Amino acid sequence: MLRILKFGIYVCVIHLGILTCAVAQQPALPPDLDDYVTKVLQAFQVPGIGLGIVKDGKIVLAKGYGIKKLGDPAPVDENTLFSIASNSKAFTATAIAMLVEEGKLKWEDKVIEHLPWFRMSDDYVSTHLTVRDLFVHHSGLNAYANDILLFPPSTFTRRELLEKLKDVKLKYDFRTVYAYDNILYLAAGEIIAAKTGMSWEDFVKNRIFNKVGMNRSVSKYSSLKNQTNVAYAHAVRDGKLQMLDSFFDMNIGDASNPAGGVVSSAKDMSKWLITQLDSGRTPDQGPLFKPTATQELWKIIRPMPVGQEPEWLKPAQRHFSGYALGFRTYDYRQYQVIGHGGLLTGFVSQIAMVPDLRLGVVVLTNQLSTGAYMAIINYILDYNMKAARFDWLAGYKKEWDKSLVRRDSVQQSRKRIVPNSDLHLSLPLEKYAGMYKDGLMGSIVISKGEKGLSMRFVKSPLYEGELSHFHGDMFKVNYKNKNMGEGPFLSFSLNPDLSIREARFISSFSNADSDLEDIVLTPDKKAIMDTTELSRRIKAETNKYKNADFAVAYKDLGTGETFLMNAKTNFHAASTMKTPVMAEVFKQAAKGKFAISDSVVVYNQFKSIAGGGLYKLDPANDSELELYHKIGKKMSIESLLLLMITRSSNLATNILIDKVGAKNVNKTMRSIGAHDIQVLRGVEDGKAFEKGMNNTVTAYDLMLLFEKIAKGDMVNKKASEAMVDILMQQTFRGIIPARLPKEVKVANKTGSITKVLNDSGIVYLPDGREYVLILLSRGMEEEAAKKTLSSISEYIYNYETSK
Repeated sequence: MLRILKFGIYVCVIHLGILTCAVAQQPALPPDLDDYVTKVLQAFQVPGIGLGIVKDGKIVLAKGYGIKKLGDPAPVDENTLFSIASNSKAFTATAIAMLVEEGKLKWEDKVIEHLPWFRMSDDYVSTHLTVRDLFVHHSGLNAYANDILLFPPSTFTRRELLEKLKDVKLKYDFRTVYAYDNILYLAAGEIIAAKTGMSWEDFVKNRIFNKVGMNRSVSKYSSLKNQTNVAYAHAVRDGKLQMLDSFFDMNIGDASNPAGGVVSSAKDMSKWLITQLDSGRTPDQGPLFKPTATQELWKIIRPMPVGQEPEWLKPAQRHFSGYALGFRTYDYRQYQVIGHGGLLTGFVSQIAMVPDLRLGVVVLTNQLSTGAYMAIINYILDYNMKAARFDWLAGYKKEWDKSLVRRDSVQQSRKRIVPNSDLHLSLPLEKYAGMYKDGLMGSIVISKGEKGLSMRFVKSPLYEGELSHFHGDMFKVNYKNKNMGEGPFLSFSLNPDLSIREARFISSFSNADSDLEDIVLTPDKKAIMDTTELSRRIKAETNKYKNADFAVAYKDLGTGETFLMNAKTNFHAASTMKTPVMAEVFKQAAKGKFAISDSVVVYNQFKSIAGGGLYKLDPANDSELELYHKIGKKMSIESLLLLMITRSSNLATNILIDKVGAKNVNKTMRSIGAHDIQVLRGVEDGKAFEKGMNNTVTAYDLMLLFEKIAKGDMVNKKASEAMVDILMQQTFRGIIPARLPKEVKVANKTGSITKVLNDSGIVYLPDGREYVLILLSRGMEEEAAKKTLSSISEYIYNYETSK
C-alpha cells in the first residue's frame, strides 16, 4: 500500500512500512503572476512584455503579455522579437570565452596582437589594453565615448569607428574608473572575425544561437525589418505614449551589433539563461563552453559605484556591484545575482540569474520603463527566495512618478533662448553653404535650396535637417526625422576677411549638455560637392599641359552615376590591354577548352601580324625578367596570368594571346559593348608598330569591362572574383591608389610606353561603396603624368566620399 502525507514543506511516502520524506519543491511561478504583470503594464504604460523564467535547467514560463504595437491588437507571445540592446554584450563575451577555450587567444592577450591597426590616443594604453579590458569599461575613455556615431547609426564601418579612437582623448587614468562604453565591444567583434574568418554576426548565429536552439534570434540588426512577429518601439512623448515606427533605421546599425544589436524573444532568451546557469550546457545538454568560462564571465573585474535606494525601494539596496565580462554581478537580499540591462529607443530589457537557486528571469519590453521590468524581476525573485512580500509595483511607480516630476521641473526651469531681431546675417545665405568636416563625424554638407539652407552629415544621415535663421550667424536645426527630437543651434564664426572660420552646435536651451557641442565644423577645402566642381578641378590640372591629352571615366557602382571626359577617344592601350586578355583566358577556361591550372611551355618566339615574320622579346624592355629564365620549362596558365597582370610581364602576355587568340579577345569585348577596345597583337611587335597596327582602348570601354568584373558578370561570378583577386595583387600602385587612404583597396592594371601612361581599376571604399575609374594620358613624361593622374584619382575619391 502506498500513502502520501504532506507536512509543511515535506512530502512523505509510506511504502511497505518504510517512511521516506523529501523537501517539496515550491513552483517558481507566483500564483498571481499573470494578474501582477498585467497591472505592471497598465501602471507603466508598457504596451507589451516578453517574460521568461527558468528553474533547475527547465523553462517554467516563456510567455507574452500585452500587444506588439499600439493600434494593433496582435498580442505578444513567447516568440515575439524584442531588441535586447546591451544584453547583446554577453554574447560577445561568451564568443571570446569560446575562442579562449579553443586556444585561439587569451584573455590577457594585448588587443594589438590580434588587431595590429588598433590604437587609442595614449601609447601606453594602446600597447597594454588586453582582450579582457575591452569588456569592463575601465579603459580611460569618457562614458559613452563616440556613442554619437552608434546611436543613431552612422555608415562608418566597424573598423573605421574603432580607428577614430586614436583621436579621442582619455578622461581617466587607465584601469582606475568605471565608465560605461559601447565602442570597445566593437573591437571584440573584430577580434572574433580576425581569429575565425567569420563575421561577429555569423559566429553568434552559427556557433551560439544554433547550438543553444535560439531559432528566432537575430544577430544582424538590419535584418530585423524582414522578420515577422516583431515588437515595435514605444515611448512617452509630451505626456502621451507613442509608437516610434522609425526604430528599424535609427536605433542601431550593424557596425554596433557586438555592443547592442541582438534581437531575441522570451523563449530564446530563456534558453540562453539555462545555458549560462548550467555552466555552458545547452537545454539539450550539448556543451557550448566549459564551467571555467562561466567563472571568467561572472567574475567581477571592475567594481561599480553603489547608489542609495530610497525608502520605498529599500529591499533593493545593494551592498556590492561590479562589472564582469558582459555581465554585472551584484547582491540582492542574501543572494548573488548575475544580470545586465539593455536600452535602445523604445525598448528596455533585463536579465537576472541567481546561481544558488538555479533561477533566471528575463524581461523584454517595448517601452522605456525601467520600473516595469524591475518590479517584475524583484517580485519573482522574492517569491523564489521566500522573502517577505514587498509592493514593488507601488515602489517603482512612485519612483517613476517622481522622475516625471523632476523632468517637468527641469523643463519648466529651462531658460529658453529668444532671437534678437537686431542681429542680422553677416553674409549672403549662399556663403554659409559648402562642405565642412569634423574629425569625428566626417563630412557635413550645407546646401542652399529654394527653402533656404539644409544640413547633411554624409556618414550620419539621421542628423539631416533644415537650417532656419535665428539671429546673427546662428541657425536653428530642424531635424527631418521628427523622432530625433529637438535640434540644436548651429553658430558660425568668421575670419577677419569674412570667410567662414568654423561652425559649432549649441543646445536649444541654456546650460544643456550635448555630444554635438563637441563637434567643430571647419570648411573642407578638398571637398568636391558636385560634378561641376569636379570637372573644374580636373580641367585645372590637365590644362597645365597644353600638348597632352587625357581621358577619364568614372562610375559609382552603387548609384550608377558616371563622370566622363574624352571617354570615347582612342588611346594607345599600353598594358591596359592585358585585362581584356585575362578576361578571355577565363572565358575559354569556363568553356572547358583548358583549365587555369593547366601548364604550358614557356617560349620566346612570336609571329608578327605585319607580314608574319618571327620576333623575340628583349628582356631589357620587359618589367618582369624571371620568366625568361623559365624558357623551355612548363608553367601554369594561372602563374602566367599573375605575372601578366601584377608584374606586367610582356612575355607572359604574348604566350597567353597565342593561347586564346587576339580575335577572340576582341569578340568577347564586343559582346559586352566594348566596341573600341582593339587587341590586335602581342607586345613588342615592331613591324606592326611601324605600320600603325597598335592595341587601343577608350576609357569608356575599359569602364564597361571593369564594371562587369566588379559586379561578377564577366564570364561568371567565380571567374570575376578570381580576376579581382589577381588585380588586387598589382605591384604598380603609382597612379589610382597613390594618393588614396591606405584603407582604400584598389584592384587595378596600369600601362605605359613612351609618353603614354594609363591606369584602370576598381576602387573599394571601407564603407562598402565601389567605383570604377579609368585614367588615360598621352604626350607627357612619365613622372608628370603620374602626378597629374594621381591627382585626378584623388579628386574622384574626394567627390565620391563627399556624397
